[in-house]
Amino acid sequence: MTSSPTTFYSASAGSGKTYTLARDYLTLLFKSQFNNHYRKILAVTFTNKAVAEMKERVLEHLYNFGKQSVPDSSLGIFDI
Repeated sequence: MTSSPTTFYSASAGSGKTYTLARDYLTLLFKSQFNNHYRKILAVTFTNKAVAEMKERVLEHLYNFGKQSVPDSSLGIFDI
């Protein structure tokens, strides 16, 4: 088993944890040299609402990255 870095986010409601999780998930995904790296990333949150929000954000950004002209809202998650 390979050891990987673990990151914990602890903050109050409305502080941007879900946004940060989605951003970091996508960053790990795009930096990976492996096609199936998404299968090795675990993102955990405590509510179904946050899970749905994170999933929606990840899918929205992936959809946007597939467009010919990527919206600033998606490019901005990487501070390019």
